[in-house]
Amino acid sequence: MIKEAIGKLVLKESLTAGEMEEVMKEMLGKRASGAQIASFLTALRMKGETPEEIAEAARVIKEKSLKMDFGENAVCLDREEITVERETILSTAKDFSGETAIFNISTATALVVAGGGLKVAKYVKRPAPPLCGCADVIEALGIDLDLTPTQLERCFKALGICFLHDHLVHNGLEHLIALRKKIGIRTLFNLLDPLINPGGATVQVLGVYDPDLTETMATVLMNLGIKRGLVIHGKDTLDEISITGETKVTELKDGEIKNYAIEPENFGMKRRKIDEIKGGTKQENAEIILNILKGGEGAKRDIVSLNAAAAFVVAGRARDFKEGMDLAKQTIDSGKALDILNRLIQFTNSEHRFIRGELAAEMV
Repeated sequence: MIKEAIGKLVLKESLTAGEMEEVMKEMLGKRASGAQIASFLTALRMKGETPEEIAEAARVIKEKSLKMDFGENAVCLDREEITVERETILSTAKDFSGETAIFNISTATALVVAGGGLKVAKYVKRPAPPLCGCADVIEALGIDLDLTPTQLERCFKALGICFLHDHLVHNGLEHLIALRKKIGIRTLFNLLDPLINPGGATVQVLGVYDPDLTETMATVLMNLGIKRGLVIHGKDTLDEISITGETKVTELKDGEIKNYAIEPENFGMKRRKIDEIKGGTKQENAEIILNILKGGEGAKRDIVSLNAAAAFVVAGRARDFKEGMDLAKQTIDSGKALDILNRLIQFTNSEHRFIRGELAAEMV
């Protein structure tokens, strides 16, 4: 099927859901060669992925991937993967120094949101060295990611938050991961990364690298059964809501999709400069997050509060962004967000490190 699919894509013809399902099964089942997979992904990118193609690909991977019991109340705060392919590395970083252009906003946001009472299952990746990713910063904060699915389920039920390392989700997909890195450009899999969280969330805030993708990905979320979602693209911050300029928002609610733009001034916030939310090494980013959770003021706290507000709004905990920001600020100032971090550190480090054979047994 993959040969026929490549032929259609070269002619700029979209695939049906059935055709996409067959191609994905061939790719995941190792019945397609590396050359065929690379040709397929490149041709699909050049044609432009449709919401139906993306959603069907996500369904097939989710069927293949790890299943976890988190109930139906989890909120997904995952992001489009923008630190794997050389194309997006060159678009988002000035060099390969191991530092980030901005600090890890979504990691801090997840801790604030969990401190505010929402259930958060966040999928994290570790980029190729020397880049600094979410997993690196989480470990620099003292959280142990080396847990089994059963331990993560216990963590989620006890604390209302857990971080899912990508090797748990990508069981059996190693050949595709290696290939996408060799291709070196953004492909379908960049779009799939934030869609295959095994937490089973029905509410999602999704950040994307390209503003032209917000409507597409909102439609994908609807096709995948997400009840309410926000797809965002911010000036300078890309996959976060920005405080340096305008953020494009595509909202999914009650089966309807609408677009609008927001600016920091809409919420009584001062517009900031990019240098004010600058990141650094994983240790520096961890210190930035700690300072925010301890009540530190300034631009970094502002952007975390604004992004946490979006999660509170989409999950129904706040009526609007202003109320959501008030809740975020209360969560930080009361020490609840810092308490979540400390409890996460204690829980994950008190669990015994898994043996690879034990993990494999759980995933069968």
